[in-house]
Amino acid sequence: MVKLPSPFAEIPRVQLLFDRPSDIERLSCLSSSIDGGASLWIAREDRNSGLAFAGNKVRKLEYVLADAIAQGADTLVTTGGLQSNHMCQTSAAAARLGLKVALYPANRVASEDAEYKYLGNIQANSILGAETFAPDTSEETVIRILKGRGQKPYSIPAGASTHPLGGLGYARWAFELLEQETKLGVTFDVIALVAGSCSTLGGILAGLKLAQKQGITGPKKHLIGFSVLYPKKEDVVEKVLSIAKNAASKIGVSPDEITEADFEIDASYIGEGYGQVNESTADGMKELAKAEGILTDPVYTGKAFNGLLHTAKSGGLKGKNVLFIHTGGQAVLGAYPQLR
Repeated sequence: MVKLPSPFAEIPRVQLLFDRPSDIERLSCLSSSIDGGASLWIAREDRNSGLAFAGNKVRKLEYVLADAIAQGADTLVTTGGLQSNHMCQTSAAAARLGLKVALYPANRVASEDAEYKYLGNIQANSILGAETFAPDTSEETVIRILKGRGQKPYSIPAGASTHPLGGLGYARWAFELLEQETKLGVTFDVIALVAGSCSTLGGILAGLKLAQKQGITGPKKHLIGFSVLYPKKEDVVEKVLSIAKNAASKIGVSPDEITEADFEIDASYIGEGYGQVNESTADGMKELAKAEGILTDPVYTGKAFNGLLHTAKSGGLKGKNVLFIHTGGQAVLGAYPQLR
């Protein structure tokens, strides 16, 4: 079990993850097949829990749902795109905890595929027992309806990212990572991941700052977030900083210690926009799949890994131990039938 310092250790958390750190594997075949000179590794956050399809959203929800339970809520209310991983994992967590869940999806992706509107996470939400309101229904409307029935709703923002506790799950993960480095006998120079709603990156940043303050980190790690939602780097930077500073303030780190110099954002691989598949993303996904047998998704991890792959091939990570965080999302593959 990971050891956290006070006051972080005292913040309530409900366990939804497996009682062990997520696996970290070396991508041996891929590392040897590219000429960039980087040693690529992958953190299997897509296998961090037995809930539905697992993934980074489960880790975020551990602290958020502890607060929901403490407040006496009986219904979780949240949103996301039609194929939102967060909505699915919230539905699964609610089922595990004996809570109801109400979803009000936003129609963010223009898709001509009929499967996009009923397969993937949408299908799973139904099986998990979620109540789904019509796309683009307002949160206020959902809350009013639920309260009219006598339910006690608890609102969670998209991705749980801007929730006051949304960054704590990955602040905790940072401590898990440092313990795993010791066991594996490897130090990761670079941590690469997707930057969507940004609380995964923001949380890690806060956690590493706390570890540094506690004197338990080695050389500073270079964090790279590949944007899949916002085409302007400055927008992503602002969101990461906001989440990281908020998380830092709750775990014993001054928000002033979090700066833009602590991470890098690359918005070069967003393609035609959020949820849209392009040839480059598909090629990157297939290269990983064929070399290592690992599936990603075309919305988040596929785009981020494609960005990492191009960076590594260009020699930009030469001589570095690089850890890619696989945050999950493969459930949406069935909603993208053209991806073969």
